[in-house]
Amino acid sequence: MKTSIATVSISGGFAEKLAAIAGAGFDGIEIFEQDFIASDFTPAEVGTMVRDHGLTITLFQPFRDFEGLPEPLRSRAFAAPRASLI
Repeated sequence: MKTSIATVSISGGFAEKLAAIAGAGFDGIEIFEQDFIASDFTPAEVGTMVRDHGLTITLFQPFRDFEGLPEPLRSRAFAAPRASLI
């Protein structure tokens, strides 16, 4: 069995989160979109950093708090550029 944890569950910058997650013995990470966007790293750099820590990316979490979102906010949220990922 492999274990994974969401980056949103850990405090600090992205690099610090990776070190903490790897240090805790997890196998993978679920990258929360805001952690990815807020970092200064390119997608290639993120991939390298993840692999260098012996981790895998198990999930990209672009959506959050959509449950029960009233219209027209729900439609706007799904119309956002990241919605093209689904």
